[in-house]
Amino acid sequence: IGSAIFASILLFLSPSTTHQLPLLKMMAQQTTTDNNLIPDPSAYPHRLFIKRTNTTIPILGFPSVALARLSDPTQQPLANRAVHHAVEDLQIGYFDVAPEYGDGVAQERLGPALKPYRDNVFLAAKTMFRTEEGSQQDLENTLRALQTDHLDLYQFHSISTQDDVNEILGPKGAMKTFQKAKAEGKIHAIGFSAHSEPMAIQMIQSGLVDTCMFPINFVSYHYGGVGQGVLDAAIAHGVGVIALKSGARGRLTTQSGDAVHVPQQFHHIPEWKRQEMIHYPVVTSPKYYTWYEPEDDPVELNKLVLWALNQKGVTAVLPPGTMDLLDGISDVVRGKSEVPVLSEEDVEGMMRRYEGMDIVPIFHNRTVSGTKVST
Repeated sequence: IGSAIFASILLFLSPSTTHQLPLLKMMAQQTTTDNNLIPDPSAYPHRLFIKRTNTTIPILGFPSVALARLSDPTQQPLANRAVHHAVEDLQIGYFDVAPEYGDGVAQERLGPALKPYRDNVFLAAKTMFRTEEGSQQDLENTLRALQTDHLDLYQFHSISTQDDVNEILGPKGAMKTFQKAKAEGKIHAIGFSAHSEPMAIQMIQSGLVDTCMFPINFVSYHYGGVGQGVLDAAIAHGVGVIALKSGARGRLTTQSGDAVHVPQQFHHIPEWKRQEMIHYPVVTSPKYYTWYEPEDDPVELNKLVLWALNQKGVTAVLPPGTMDLLDGISDVVRGKSEVPVLSEEDVEGMMRRYEGMDIVPIFHNRTVSGTKVST
């Protein structure tokens, strides 16, 4: 979701079913003449996300990483206006954030901005900490920053190695924190994001998770061989899938992107991740501040997003981590009862377009680095 440490930008500056969102349950009992519900639950198609509780979510989420560059507390009004626009104008009701986005900045900005709408939206967060102790502290920090007493979904962030899986599921691993928090009502569901297909499949097959976030990206799927294995496993195990990086063309290079400075210490990011950023350097888009190159042709961008949403097993997408592209994506799916279907001609045109470009897929399984470079 963009470079989750520093690389995101806010370019928009203008003004059991018991876990279902209160607003959605209310809407089921009301007529369509009530136009005062914000966000409107009927604004987007909804799909089943958490099978255990029969929870559905809208197909488009808000990329809160876009708030990560608002590091000055005096910029809170900008975050407020961005979230207001997303909820009241675009009617978005699914928000995802992580303390890694801006080393705590994104969640600090999102909390106050989202507070007026908290009861009416689905809120998901993540932790990069793999141990029980580290993830417990991280969860408490996130709840405080987001000004809420619970998360609708809490996720292990950026799983890419066997060590990640082993530590999380080990005797002193972060899964202990998640299960305890779920029993206490602090989180309602357990999920993860991953950049390695084999590791994602292992987590799905563990039977301990409700959801998965994974790059379901046209270029990575066709030219990196990544995605179908995760979708097959998720369908088989009843795990909901959020498509990451659906709007990306490919990776940036040191020639086409700007290097990200890695500080001597982070406040919300574990040391192992800082070391990974040193060994697998991140470069970001000079225009969008994402760590990959998003498709900025609006027609082609929408095709990429629709392609991801049309893959069997995908519940929703998180768009590129910049407000500059959000409205155009929203316009394609807002007000629809179903996701528009791409024609064979559209897909063939996409194949020709990206075959003709010198692109490295954002994720692939050919080397270890194919699962790195992003949080």
